[in-house]
Amino acid sequence: MKKAAVLAVIAGAAVLAALLHAPIPQDPSYHLFADARPFAGLPNFWDVFSNLPFLLVGLYGLSRRVKPKSPYTTLCLGVLLVSLGSAYYHYAPSNETLLWDRLPMTVAFMALFSMLLEERVTQRRTLIPLLVVGLASAFYWTWSGDLRPYILVQFLPLILIPVILALYERRYLNNKLILTAFGLYVAAKLLEHYDRQVLMSFPLSGHTLKHLVSGAATLSLVRAVPAKEG
Repeated sequence: MKKAAVLAVIAGAAVLAALLHAPIPQDPSYHLFADARPFAGLPNFWDVFSNLPFLLVGLYGLSRRVKPKSPYTTLCLGVLLVSLGSAYYHYAPSNETLLWDRLPMTVAFMALFSMLLEERVTQRRTLIPLLVVGLASAFYWTWSGDLRPYILVQFLPLILIPVILALYERRYLNNKLILTAFGLYVAAKLLEHYDRQVLMSFPLSGHTLKHLVSGAATLSLVRAVPAKEG
């Protein structure tokens, strides 16, 4: 009970902070990526093409036979759809196309969080409520222009996951691979932040490398779920 109270306090504090914070609009400069080089008539080629790892990881994950089907399968479908939504967005970056990038990302984030909650914290089914919250946060942004719910959906699980790993005993998910994915995700966010600086000293931009590193992170998450024997 005390462990659950720790999670509840952290989640409550994050929600309260989001409510008290002023609305956060989408920065128009977000769509101005460093590498807009075309190739074979495809604009922003490298930022589009670098979504291929998500497609491959999603298909690989769906091909595996695992025991906890629902959150795991939803995670793999979310990763697969990220490849399509992100490629579509980077083909023509705008707030309108960005929605189709963010929707599958919320599916993947919420499926991962649900999988961990059901493995360690609660026996209750959490996938559907979390998916509703995640998808609603993206739609709320398009309706209101306020990013606060989407930011909360994306980053609160990242705060809670290490706490859950520390407080709760492992049943079947591989802690090392989850922590590897966590570290790769942090690296991906740094590459995203230094998009232009990376391109100035490397053939690919920070955002392109972010996709590749994030693909490796999703592979670690998929592999963190053991395959069924036989």
